[in-house]
Amino acid sequence: MTRIIGSAVLAAAAVASASASATPEWRVIDNAFSAVTIGIAFKDDKTGWTSHTDGASKPVIVRTQDGGSTWKEVNTSGIEILTMGVTTMTGPLTRVATTGLLGSSLFSLDGDHFKQSLGAPLVSQDIKFQAGQVTIASPDGVCFSTTSGLLYDCKKVPLKNKGTGRYAAAPSKDIVFLTAGTWPSRQSNNTRRDGSQVARLTNAVRVVYNKKNGANGTLSSKLELGMEQVDAPPTNGTYTAELWKSSDGGKTWKNLISDEGKFYFNDISCFDETHCIAVGEGFAQDGSTQPGARVYATRWQDLEELDHQENSTGADSLMAAYMVSQTEHWVGGTTKSGGLTAPALMLHSTDGGKSYKNENNNILGQMVTAFSFVSSSHAYATSVNAMQSCSLLELTDAPSPSPSPSPSPSPSPSPSTPEYEKPPCQAGEAEASVTGTSGKLCAPPCSASGSCPQNPPKDVTATPACILKDQSGNQYCALECTKTSECDQAGGSTCSILQGGKGVCTYAASGEGFQTILTRVQSEKAEELVVELLGVLLQALLFMQAESGGQYSETDLPTEASFCEFRGAFVEGARELSLNQLEPRFLYLVRVDLAIRGSCHPTHFRFFIGSTVLLATTSA
Repeated sequence: MTRIIGSAVLAAAAVASASASATPEWRVIDNAFSAVTIGIAFKDDKTGWTSHTDGASKPVIVRTQDGGSTWKEVNTSGIEILTMGVTTMTGPLTRVATTGLLGSSLFSLDGDHFKQSLGAPLVSQDIKFQAGQVTIASPDGVCFSTTSGLLYDCKKVPLKNKGTGRYAAAPSKDIVFLTAGTWPSRQSNNTRRDGSQVARLTNAVRVVYNKKNGANGTLSSKLELGMEQVDAPPTNGTYTAELWKSSDGGKTWKNLISDEGKFYFNDISCFDETHCIAVGEGFAQDGSTQPGARVYATRWQDLEELDHQENSTGADSLMAAYMVSQTEHWVGGTTKSGGLTAPALMLHSTDGGKSYKNENNNILGQMVTAFSFVSSSHAYATSVNAMQSCSLLELTDAPSPSPSPSPSPSPSPSPSTPEYEKPPCQAGEAEASVTGTSGKLCAPPCSASGSCPQNPPKDVTATPACILKDQSGNQYCALECTKTSECDQAGGSTCSILQGGKGVCTYAASGEGFQTILTRVQSEKAEELVVELLGVLLQALLFMQAESGGQYSETDLPTEASFCEFRGAFVEGARELSLNQLEPRFLYLVRVDLAIRGSCHPTHFRFFIGSTVLLATTSA
């Protein structure tokens, strides 16, 4: 059943001016959004994803397209026990990936349909999309995906304290960082006396969950904030902190920091290969010899520095970090976990960590758990509040909600000058031809959100859609049609079919050249098709080519196969193509090397972009 989640804006949650300010400010946009919500990811100012549960129902992934005012449940067809991390690719393509508890790693190529990832770790709370790949931190190392989250290849890190990996960052294909650490109570039993399970995210943040009616039953969950009172405290528990770096994509690792007794690491964020920050924390209550929250920086190869330490209460916590540029970054947490009036920590540095200012806008009782930045002046965050529920926050320079006169309506386009008209085109439109057609059209540019003007010529029923782009990547609107009767027949427009029975309305060309040459947006569909076929191919090879002839179940797939190499080569004849060069009605060849039981199997498959997809595979 589809659920719509409303977001009530609490004006009292953040003190802000009634008028717009030049300086962005944090504010709470939903104080009681969910019982358990940690990760959040926005691809633009309005479109984002996170998870939601009321505590009694199964946690689900939700999407917003209005900046967090409302949220809608997405479609999932994989394991979705408890999502703990969400990431997305910025730009025109929609690529989303998640991770969490008990194999809750999913991927989506459209933001609405999520499918099971293969090869992801069983447990993780950190996932990032950077440098053209997805990275997941696992307890034993780092997992990488170059297929938008479909398949992961995991690399182990020689941790001094096994199973303590926490957060990762990969600013390039070669440079990878992993933070690790533990705290005394983390070594306690994960099963409580009442049978519930505990997932310890930090020393002061825990998810307590319990399955009802067996493995396929509903999952109840809640979040706990504050120092944990364990049933049987470990006698030998202590703090450990490790920071590791790889310069060859995870093949070999170098230890940068190894500490015991003081703190453990949380999030790490990198702007580039030489500018990263990592946050950590230690608490006086359970024996830290140097309690407090801290920010470490890595600069110029392997140099690591303690930039800042926050110790106003002995219970200061920093969990989230984000680098905006080489000199600007944010770190988030709280001055006291669980404190009803404890100020939130929104530490902001604009001078590369030389100084920090707590720009929390007087927000109290909130502990920041994750950031998602759209730009340097607009961001979203999740937090845990003192009432043990999760909130949503926003960094914006827009005014806080307040009564104001209704804006005057924008002047509507004159009926005599509709858009998508027969060329010559009015100002602001591109007079263009479309690859695969012999006609021309007037194409308005798409808005930043991908919307299009809704004022076509009279009697036109074709749908305005953002479906064209030029050779520079600029996107334009056109009238999408299935038959000529939907177009401007009075003006001589016809429906030029491009693919799958759909086309665009065009006018007969007069023989003159056009200002802009457009091609049908095919790259996203092509990549989606490739990823889908790779999943089918992988499963077929596992069952048909396993060297031992053994039988495998679905649960074996993640551990029994991975990519040796994904060449990413789309070939037409002898010519290699990139995704944005793919066009319909052509046959392409892809080579994929799969690792099955340690052996590489070079495999080719061909696909045809059109109304029908043809697939043939051969092993070389």
